[in-house]
Amino acid sequence: MWRFFRRLGLVVKQARSDPAEIILVVESSALGAVCPFCGHFSDCRHSQYVRRLLDLPADSRKVVVHWRIRKFRCINPNCRHRVFAERIPGFARPHARRTERLDQLLTRIGVFLGGEAGARLARDLHTPVSPDTILRLLYRMEISPCGNVRVIGVDEWAWRKGHRYGTIVCDLETGRPVEILPEARAEVLANWLREHSSVTIVSRDRSGTFADGAKAGAPNAIQVADRWHLFKNLGDLAERVVSTLSLPPVPVEEDSQQALPVAETRQTKPAGENRKDARKRQSQQRRQERYDAIHALYAKTRSIHAVARELGVCRHTVRKYLRASECPQPKPRAKRKSILDPYRDYLIRRWSEGCQNAAALYREITELGYTGSQTLVKDFVATLRRRSHVEPLVRYRRLPAAKLRKLFTQPPEKLNETEHQWLELLLNASDAAREAYSFFQEFRALLTNRQADGLLAWLERAGRSSLEPI
Repeated sequence: MWRFFRRLGLVVKQARSDPAEIILVVESSALGAVCPFCGHFSDCRHSQYVRRLLDLPADSRKVVVHWRIRKFRCINPNCRHRVFAERIPGFARPHARRTERLDQLLTRIGVFLGGEAGARLARDLHTPVSPDTILRLLYRMEISPCGNVRVIGVDEWAWRKGHRYGTIVCDLETGRPVEILPEARAEVLANWLREHSSVTIVSRDRSGTFADGAKAGAPNAIQVADRWHLFKNLGDLAERVVSTLSLPPVPVEEDSQQALPVAETRQTKPAGENRKDARKRQSQQRRQERYDAIHALYAKTRSIHAVARELGVCRHTVRKYLRASECPQPKPRAKRKSILDPYRDYLIRRWSEGCQNAAALYREITELGYTGSQTLVKDFVATLRRRSHVEPLVRYRRLPAAKLRKLFTQPPEKLNETEHQWLELLLNASDAAREAYSFFQEFRALLTNRQADGLLAWLERAGRSSLEPI
């Protein structure tokens, strides 16, 4: 630290410390200073004052520098300023409250983490600043010009999510952003492309706005879809396809901790139908009648609008039922989350180890961060106690679209053993499911392995598919 001050021509006159911070009193060793307004040297001292600067931490403590700044009289008669304060380049900016090297550190933190997270890290590093301070440093950061860019990617960014959007332009060869455009309009992108005639490839999403802008501003550039959006398109298509399939529920043991946001349907008792099952059957019957009516009316009118008006349903529902090869099943409800969920595995493990006292278990998970009531723990332990003398029951759950999307599009090696069993059950239940799975896995392999030559063959087979969304 002392070497840093000596290199700048500063002398540490005093140092004192306490458990929280280190205070250094420094001043310049130069005989005079150069006037920052006219450039003339002066050694005619006027007065001095003290600036308090925050510096890089040392020994896990905050470092505060008390800089004794001297004022000098400018001896240049043509200078408009009669008195000036000495400045030391590389140490601190005028009127700053931090040294330049600390500002550089905070700027790098802001680049990687942003305002809120960066401020939390800075506080842990004993350099407390606000999130707004880090953002101001980012705004002040000098960015070198982009130069000639050849391959760019364009996408939206939000001034205010859902209301106002701009356009970000990135150089895909260097991996850095090169421009922030204020609006997400074709004309704005086209004007920027006309100013950068070196662009030869434009990577974009499915937005027609960016397609029109690229065509108008760089008509000779090749437009491509980036892989992230292609993978997203694959997942969206998978959700539409599986929603049209009649897939069976999968068995899950009652004590299994697979946190699935799904609605569960128990095995019905062979003795008869209860009230809940009767309501489900009646609801499914009404849904089937609507499905048949929509297909029958559409076969006569060939008009989605006419079918919607006749049956009193929205056009989105008509399209969904027309795309489905079978009557669609209702979307499963999300399982209600509990504050105890993160600690269930721990409680079950401790229960199996022999600790079956609810109060003791409550104290243990409280030390792990649990903030809920002891009643929840007692109820869960009571459930474990009742189940300890019986065999685990098997529940049948319909997987939600998000889970089915993962099963059908993820590489098999990324699925766990339970997910492999579910996938095998679903594929064995339907020829359409096997066909869809084959299409999705083949397309994913084309993207992952960058096999562009196989895309046309895949598109031809997809065009002959019996699955309408594909």
